[in-house]
Amino acid sequence: MFGASPQVAEHLREVARRAFAPPAEVGRGGLLSKLGPIFKRVPGTPVISPTQPEPHDVEVLLAGAYVPPERAGATWRLLETLVQGIAWGSTRMSLTPQSLDDLDFALARGGVSASVGLRHLLNSTMSLNLVPVQGLTVGWHPHHKALAMAAAYRSAIQDIKTEEQREMINALTSWLDGFVPWAQVAASLGRPVPDLVGFWAS
Repeated sequence: MFGASPQVAEHLREVARRAFAPPAEVGRGGLLSKLGPIFKRVPGTPVISPTQPEPHDVEVLLAGAYVPPERAGATWRLLETLVQGIAWGSTRMSLTPQSLDDLDFALARGGVSASVGLRHLLNSTMSLNLVPVQGLTVGWHPHHKALAMAAAYRSAIQDIKTEEQREMINALTSWLDGFVPWAQVAASLGRPVPDLVGFWAS
């Protein structure tokens, strides 16, 4: 993504355009639009949110240029959207800090090494030159580690005590199994095998 080729960059711009297209304007005009002088901001003018990606954020990211701290939140949000837009597949899990620790503990009791636990994924950070933002953790594992996670989780499922945790791990394992066919297709297309990237908002 950073310093993407023209073809890849155009595809990523389209992913961003689809994800962050502004909503259609409704009810423009009216009495409030005529009361500008008594407001600090003229009614109807857009407010740029620090976490809402703008077209300029896309170009900065694609160029691998410096991201000012005030645009870090928007750039991380943009990065997550672009990763999902070009990924072979994605899945979601609803985990609080406590339920994440409980799930890792349940896996450990089933014989899963901490090196393939969910916390370890989140602690294996991507080496990106982006200012971290509070409440967001982004982790990365290479392809072979994703395969190791699937194998370890599958062997532990029968030892996990609660039905909810078993269902969660079973769904995650089924999704991780996709890394095998995705790698085969990637090789046939001359693309690198997929790695695992996890975004967690706490």
